Amino acid sequence: MLPSILLASSEQEDSSFRRTIAVLFVLGLLLRVVLMPIAFHPDLFWITYHAQNLALHGEVTKDLSTQPIPHLLYAATIWLFGPMLSPPEVIWPDEWKLTDQEEYQGAFELQTQIASAPRIHVTLFILKLPHLAFDLASAFLLLALLRKRTRGTVIAFAFWMFNPIGLYISYLYGRYDVVAAFFVLLSLYFFKRVRPFSSLAALTLALLSRVIDALLAPFFLIGALGELKRQKRLLWGFLILGGIALLTLFSGALPQVVSLLDRAHGQFLLAAKLPIILHDELVLFVIAYGLLLFSSLEKDLSSYEVLHKYSSMVFLVLFSLAFFNPQYFFALLPLLALEIAEQPRLLWFHLVQVAGYAVYLLNWGSQTTWWLFLPLNKAFFSELTPPEMIIQSYTNYKAVIAIFRSLLTAASLWMAYLIYRSLPAARDTESSSPVD
Repeated sequence: MLPSILLASSEQEDSSFRRTIAVLFVLGLLLRVVLMPIAFHPDLFWITYHAQNLALHGEVTKDLSTQPIPHLLYAATIWLFGPMLSPPEVIWPDEWKLTDQEEYQGAFELQTQIASAPRIHVTLFILKLPHLAFDLASAFLLLALLRKRTRGTVIAFAFWMFNPIGLYISYLYGRYDVVAAFFVLLSLYFFKRVRPFSSLAALTLALLSRVIDALLAPFFLIGALGELKRQKRLLWGFLILGGIALLTLFSGALPQVVSLLDRAHGQFLLAAKLPIILHDELVLFVIAYGLLLFSSLEKDLSSYEVLHKYSSMVFLVLFSLAFFNPQYFFALLPLLALEIAEQPRLLWFHLVQVAGYAVYLLNWGSQTTWWLFLPLNKAFFSELTPPEMIIQSYTNYKAVIAIFRSLLTAASLWMAYLIYRSLPAARDTESSSPVD
């Protein structure tokens, strides 16, 4: 009698879990479909300008060499749906060719032109289809990683499907960072399945989607080598890594990789400094990142649990101590979802992050707020008072932004501490299971 009662109870819980996940998925999907056609940031068309050169004209630009995967995804989308898009000469005029990192303000002069283009809502929907595909795929990867049908898994899934920052970045701002997030999750999935080579290959795809994910590479590499040593395949690992290093050196790609430090990606990491004397300075992020890396050597990074926690802490420290553009924050979200499944109380501190992030957006004023919605009503949203000026009518808006940015940092550092505290001791870390 008792076994049959327990079996029935288990089946009911399983059915309830599946229904809850299905409802969250459908509601999250509907929300995304509503947001996709109504907003955009000029970044979307600056990036897809290079993709449409490939899709419509067969022209390969230098931008394909740094983060090629999103460009190729956009190119395939434009090639497939070309006839349904707005006229290319309106949304991708030649002015985009002249726009670079240093003169990017010119992009906003094209925003009103694009917002008025014929079929702009259909165009926005189509261009965000890669975001939607990788977003939903990431949701299912999260379920595969969590596996346990518990309250924490439901909370983590809801966190992913309805996270305001994630929805903002992918569907209002219109950036492709979810593509890199998917490959990071895929890398963790392979790592959990004890497939270190597949894990590193997936992480490489993440790097080719978003350069910022290179910050995870040392941790994944140490973890993979530890697992290869356990599998007695360490020699193979060194041979493959050596081959990649030689290929990078002799292909001429090394100078380009090093030059990233001189671009915005590198300079943002080095921006927060403490002066000592003369030209002597301490870079805060480098200090914190080094401490994380050194402390990881005391743990077993070949454990999936340890690796994903260090990955979360890397980005929590990054968004605490370095400058970042709004879209970069997406890198934290999939990792934080995994942590929230284990520690739901982290959600309360994430709410502080959301508030800090929302005010932090005012660094860019209308560019990251009202102007995103020009396709809905160009006349109305273009005339709204910039939000920072509304704050300025009451108090110093820069001080308000600084306060909320500092609260974001405080919440992020505290979350990093809570995650570090939850790490298993080195001697208690479970060894990986045999290769599947």
